[in-house]
Amino acid sequence: MKRGAFLVAFAFFVIPALAQPEGTFPARIVRWMDGDTAQIRIVGTPPAGILTYETVRLLGINTPEVGEPFSEEATTYFRKLTMGKTVYVELSPWEFRDVHSRLLAYLWVETPEGFLMVNEALLKEGLARLLVYFPDREKYYCRFLEALTFAQREKKNLWGKYPEPLPLWEVEGNPLKYVLEGVTVVFEVSRVGQGREGWSLWAAQSRYGFHAVLQPSPCTQVWWQSLLESNLIGKKVAVTGELQWDSLSGGPRIVVLFPEQIQILEEEK
Repeated sequence: MKRGAFLVAFAFFVIPALAQPEGTFPARIVRWMDGDTAQIRIVGTPPAGILTYETVRLLGINTPEVGEPFSEEATTYFRKLTMGKTVYVELSPWEFRDVHSRLLAYLWVETPEGFLMVNEALLKEGLARLLVYFPDREKYYCRFLEALTFAQREKKNLWGKYPEPLPLWEVEGNPLKYVLEGVTVVFEVSRVGQGREGWSLWAAQSRYGFHAVLQPSPCTQVWWQSLLESNLIGKKVAVTGELQWDSLSGGPRIVVLFPEQIQILEEEK
């Protein structure tokens, strides 16, 4: 093949670059301060109100502080996703900067599979917790919830301290040990009831009133209706998520938002 013909053929098969996400501007990261904060340099002319060099705080998430478990892993993962790449900055539509004058933003990077949101990727890898004060104003709230739930279900990093299913009696033997951790709790359902949070599956022989809350969510359809109709009383279930216990009267609970978080166990024969 002649050189000219080869160049023409090569040019024909070059994959065009993806258009940058709507409403973003390009930048390069010059310093990773921790897993959710970085200093950036704007590529080209900065938008109005933006300086050439800025500090960016990732929206919707909170990674461990420096010195805490998984802080180094979060920073390393953030660096791995973005080092040497152009990042595309999408600012919050509600709040331009925080009290420290940092830009509040979502960061996007191009990958062979398309554009990846760094905020969401950190959640999905189990290297960040969700930090959303006003869910109805959070543009990517459902994406963040799904990423968080995936990490908890797969017991990734922050959520991987207790990878094996735990019987309820073991959890209630030392409940404070498991609060705010990702766990899979196995229990028998004694009753099903509806409250302010949603439908609850109450555990039999629970010392503290443990229950799983099937919480209505704008992110999913009412998948749990058929589950409730299957007569769960007396059956064993395994529920996965973050163990929450913020009041003595409320008792410990796991909030279930997605069907993958709950499993009906087969009875032993």
